[in-house]
Amino acid sequence: MKNYDLIIAGGGAAGLSLAYYLSLSSLRKKSVLIIDKERKTKNDRTWGFWSNQKTAFDPIVHLNFKKLEFHSSTFSKTIDLKDYSYNIIRGIDFYNFIRNHMSGFPNFEFLTADVKGFQDSEDGAVVLTDSGDFKAGWVFSSIYDEKEILRAASAKLYLRQHFKGLFIKTEEPVFSKDSFRMFDFRTPQHGLMRFFYVIPSSSTEALVEYTLFSEHLLTPEQYNEAIENYIASVLKINDYEVMEEEFGVIPMTNYLFPTTRGRHIVNTGSAGGSSKPSSGYTFLRIQKHIQRLVRAMEAGQSPVISANSTARYRFYDAVLLNILKNKGHLSENIFTAMFKNNSIQQIFRFLDEEGGLPNDLKIITSLPPLPFLKSTINLVSGGFVST
Repeated sequence: MKNYDLIIAGGGAAGLSLAYYLSLSSLRKKSVLIIDKERKTKNDRTWGFWSNQKTAFDPIVHLNFKKLEFHSSTFSKTIDLKDYSYNIIRGIDFYNFIRNHMSGFPNFEFLTADVKGFQDSEDGAVVLTDSGDFKAGWVFSSIYDEKEILRAASAKLYLRQHFKGLFIKTEEPVFSKDSFRMFDFRTPQHGLMRFFYVIPSSSTEALVEYTLFSEHLLTPEQYNEAIENYIASVLKINDYEVMEEEFGVIPMTNYLFPTTRGRHIVNTGSAGGSSKPSSGYTFLRIQKHIQRLVRAMEAGQSPVISANSTARYRFYDAVLLNILKNKGHLSENIFTAMFKNNSIQQIFRFLDEEGGLPNDLKIITSLPPLPFLKSTINLVSGGFVST
């Protein structure tokens, strides 16, 4: 059994970000093994995030927008992001950036293998794989089993944010390069929260993504039909070429993700609670959590640090998740009120959990009160909220 100082199980956004920040820290000479079941050679996902500060990955930002479009059946608005920008990073660019950077650190090794399990011990932990077993003082895992969450008593609210996107190219210029569509509810809701997300990369190319919040996934045909209808009826495009496709699923739940799965096994990424329960935004939350872990280890402290939101924001998320689960068709009016009655700075601070109680109350009081009151009563009486 080969020994390392640190093992990173899962080579996605969380695992590769951890490797990157470790290489920039005083821990850069540690022996590190990064394990993932794939080599990450495809553009399998796109990360979007808003920010009013510089990030470590600004050099690989593929697209940057200063205007946001919101559309519903009753309200449309193009919003200036002011001091914020909305950034797009392609998965393949992120993977290549990290790989190229890590090539200068031979003590960081990559292994393509399937992780079968973990074993904790007095002085470290073991990662079991189909290519052998490996031991380290600390193991960081972004791997989670959805079945474990569904079996948990605290996960009484569990939805999936699932999406299919097509990168399309048109003959004629039809897209505005200055703005992106964050929400476009002009698609049949059928009792669920459904919207489109449109990211143009040029006047003739864009990612058109169909997103739903629901318990169950659709059939491939249902995703395709909705996307084709939106492109034809809303975007008014009849002739286009599909360049790439992407598909993803993000957990949205009141489940309190465990910080560890053993004394020396720390959960990261969505497995550690980095996905915002009510929106699914994950990328920047991962960066903040991983940097805290690295700073703690540099100071000789334990990296057992939770990525979960505070109790107050978990309560907010649970109230909204309860509405999305049982009355998903109300989401169009809720988000319309949010974007109609608040500045984008107030909205982003609320979603980032950084605006403080006065900003929270401004957002909350701008929304239709009855659905939230009913949801709160339902949650409290049903004991659904895990704090």
